[in-house]
Amino acid sequence: MTQKYANILFDDAFKVVVCSPEHESLLIRIIELLVPGKSISRLEFRDKENHGLSVSDKITTFDVYCTGDTGEQFIVEMQFSPQHNYADRMLCYSTYPIRAQLSARMDERKEKAARGERIDRMDYHLLPIYVISMLNFSIPHEGGDILEEGLISRYELCSRKTGELMTGALQFVYLELGRLKYGKGEADKCGTLLERFAYSLKYMHELEQRPEGFEDEMLRELYDAAAFANMDIAKQTKYETYMRTELDIIAEKAYARDEGLAEGRAEGRAEGAREAMLETARRMLAEGLSVEMAAKCTGLSREDLAGL
Repeated sequence: MTQKYANILFDDAFKVVVCSPEHESLLIRIIELLVPGKSISRLEFRDKENHGLSVSDKITTFDVYCTGDTGEQFIVEMQFSPQHNYADRMLCYSTYPIRAQLSARMDERKEKAARGERIDRMDYHLLPIYVISMLNFSIPHEGGDILEEGLISRYELCSRKTGELMTGALQFVYLELGRLKYGKGEADKCGTLLERFAYSLKYMHELEQRPEGFEDEMLRELYDAAAFANMDIAKQTKYETYMRTELDIIAEKAYARDEGLAEGRAEGRAEGAREAMLETARRMLAEGLSVEMAAKCTGLSREDLAGL
């Protein structure tokens, strides 16, 4: 292992390093940083496979699904590469805990009915659901005013005209690492905990030590969790397996893109050469040369020249 810290910009790597019960306090601090005013004493990690969180036969791949001590639910996701319709994807993810809440109440009603107990009117009140995404890119916005500290955008369901909140049950938080103003080696320019956290997510795997001044308890925990020296063999092996898979996918996409570009360039050159020959043949015919002579000189067929 040549690097000191894991690269947690990839979703599965983030899940291995951060989203586990032994680092519960770290994840709580991250959530409290990204959702100001939220105080959490403990998290219950949920098994997504046991809560109807599937699409067809493929299990959804968000990083962690957990519940706070007062019932609020959190979906935490790390996304390395931009993708089409990302906001729609996260909206889809938010429906799973909504359905899980209502499904649990429906099951409770069925159990009451089976016992012959009185069934009250269905309670549709939702416990708050926070969809938290840490993105290694930026999202297009109509204006920069929407961003907090130049890094975070938030969304709720509210009136377009007045901003009146329809419900506080569903909230989306995006930490856009692509908007971080500082590059590697500029850690000293980070003036807030949010900037230091964003810097750490983006560059930690390239660093040899935690930057000077990054003394916040959350950051100490983050660097300790990501240090390979602190991981047991099982966790290191799991991380390496995920990273090989991620890097293979990136390599395959790059190869497909390069092959597509090369093929497109070749097709473009061939089409350009054909157009040039057609133009030459057109001029030859205009000068009174025969179709046979024009075809022989340009290498085109009589059929190619028929429409000239």
